[in-house]
Amino acid sequence: MIRASNLSFSYDGKNKIFENVSFHIKKGEIMAVLGANGIGKTTLMRCTMRFLTPSSGSVFIDGMDAKKLSQQQFWEKISYVPQAKSLIFGYSVLDMTVMGRSQFVKFGFTPGKADYDKAYSLLEEMGLLDCAHRSCNSLSGGQLQMVLIARALMKDPAILIMDEPESNLDMRNQLKVLDIMEDAALGRGVTVIINTHYPEHALRYANKTLILGKDTYMFGKTKETVTAQTIADFFGVEAKIYNVRSNGTIYQGILPISYKNDAVIPEVS
Repeated sequence: MIRASNLSFSYDGKNKIFENVSFHIKKGEIMAVLGANGIGKTTLMRCTMRFLTPSSGSVFIDGMDAKKLSQQQFWEKISYVPQAKSLIFGYSVLDMTVMGRSQFVKFGFTPGKADYDKAYSLLEEMGLLDCAHRSCNSLSGGQLQMVLIARALMKDPAILIMDEPESNLDMRNQLKVLDIMEDAALGRGVTVIINTHYPEHALRYANKTLILGKDTYMFGKTKETVTAQTIADFFGVEAKIYNVRSNGTIYQGILPISYKNDAVIPEVS
């Protein structure tokens, strides 16, 4: 579904933010992107979405070089969910959601009944139907994040890219947002890339994980990639991974023990 081959990027043409990074994700899979603050996770995602042009390497969507796709062809396949922030304009929840269909509405026309019906259905699915006519400015961070996800799902994307969707949310809303992400992958066959600060979220939800480090990276199945050793290597933290059984399901958690005083702190933004 989406494949990156030997992606490299530099802002100044000299100092590489990352170099020769490759990954591949199939339809309906979730990939987590992990790494220390400032290591280049968001930059990698921006290169994947063509907001930035890689110094070298390519991104392929369904086997096609993304550079050869028009803007419309590219964004018909991909939806992007940014971090939820306060909005300047007081759009209603319903109108914000319907905006996800904007590229399919002909110039000079307005969204039709089918578009609004789809928006109502998504909002009901996410538990936001009662908020449909409220201003987005009046929502909590968790509610606004789910509205942005609903907007992204309005166009039935093949690929959903999410930038720290669970940041600044309480525990309940974190789980709710991540469950919605998982439902998109399992129920709708959407391929998901999530940039996250939480290795334990990768362990619970992601099929594959990419960990960026200084001048290196690791990519593979999450259970093989997120380990006590890689947490020590990439984050400078000694940690223990433990198992908890609940209702017949085994969940994994990560317990940080200590940090290394001599760990290298990346300076890249």
